[in-house]
Amino acid sequence: MSSAAVDPVATEARSSRVVSMDQFRGYAVAGMFVVNFLGGLSITHQVLKHNNTHFSWADSIMPGFLFACGFSYRLSVIKKVAKAGRRATWIGMLRRSLGLVLLSLVLYGLGSSFKTWAGVDSAGVHKFIAELIKADLWEVLAIIGVTQLLLVPVIECSPRVRLAIAIGLSILHIALSGWFNYWFVYGQPNWFDDWLGTTGRRAWDGGCFGLISWSVVMLAGSLVYDLMSSQSIRRAVGVLLVSGAVLMGLGYAASCLTTLYDVRETNAVPVVSDKDERFAASPVVPPWANLEGRSWGSLLAEAPFMEPPGTEQRKLNYWMMDKRVVTQSFIWFSIGMTCVVYAFFVLACDLGSLRVRLFALFGQNALIAYVIHHPVAEMVLQVVPKDSPLWWAATGMLIYFLITWLLVSAFANAFTPARPVKS
Repeated sequence: MSSAAVDPVATEARSSRVVSMDQFRGYAVAGMFVVNFLGGLSITHQVLKHNNTHFSWADSIMPGFLFACGFSYRLSVIKKVAKAGRRATWIGMLRRSLGLVLLSLVLYGLGSSFKTWAGVDSAGVHKFIAELIKADLWEVLAIIGVTQLLLVPVIECSPRVRLAIAIGLSILHIALSGWFNYWFVYGQPNWFDDWLGTTGRRAWDGGCFGLISWSVVMLAGSLVYDLMSSQSIRRAVGVLLVSGAVLMGLGYAASCLTTLYDVRETNAVPVVSDKDERFAASPVVPPWANLEGRSWGSLLAEAPFMEPPGTEQRKLNYWMMDKRVVTQSFIWFSIGMTCVVYAFFVLACDLGSLRVRLFALFGQNALIAYVIHHPVAEMVLQVVPKDSPLWWAATGMLIYFLITWLLVSAFANAFTPARPVKS
């Protein structure tokens, strides 16, 4: 990424909207709707589902959305600080971020609940709050809100500083996962669950410590904003493609460590955990001794989008591209893929004239679209059973998209300021 400083004056002189990012954000929102609708249906191919053992197209959507949030977050903060000052900007970001967390809770609920008044005692309240912090809070809007709050002190820093912070956060997540977080997310025995009082409870999308990984994605988006605002479009595309290829290669290379957890008679170190035979005994620190006698070909992991062997042949470990834990192989590969995909949007929309109406509508009204899609999906899925055939699942999804499109259009038009009539 470019380390050139961003001039707020020059930035404000540019268009208030970046067409390629609007289109890309709309693509990510539409992709999220596809995954959320089809993910629970039996007919859906694994590429359109979250699998937690390997990377799928479905897994690329949430990182893409947070990447777009990081891009917009950097742009918004720079403009607002220049106009209103840092204190007012930070207060505004605090309100917006907490608002996203509250909206997430309204949409998805608090997770657990109290069955009786007698259950509202100190132990019950402690368990309720602990499980909310560990797992139940972390839907995408809450993740975005809290991640923005965590990055408020650094979002104005130079690109080099933010890149260094992103690298440090990746290392931190690996270290915490080796200490306790991997077992913590999967609900396996660990000291932190014992202390928190959430033993046996699994998390998703990384839980509370997943924010460390999602911060890396958002910082990557902020760096791409700097790139787009300081370089020519052709130069930016080149950097995006090269950076994306390097990061995808890094993510895949890290995922190759999973092959050290293959169940083989020749293993120098046993790989099976005594906690749960599905898992590796040392899921984060690889059993390097198992390299002995292995050919290079046998150490290459399956390509992304391809299913790996089951847990009978390979034990679950941190180096899989795992969205549940939000492992760093997952993060690095997803950021790289996002950079490459976004580069094509820049070519098509900023150098070219591509405009997809659906992407424009969802990209410019992402929050409204997200709020609307949830109840619409629930309604349509009431008549699309889990075992629906392909033709009915596709029909249901088209109906769901049409209703969502109509409602988002109506809300967007209702809140669009009327243009003054010329005399």
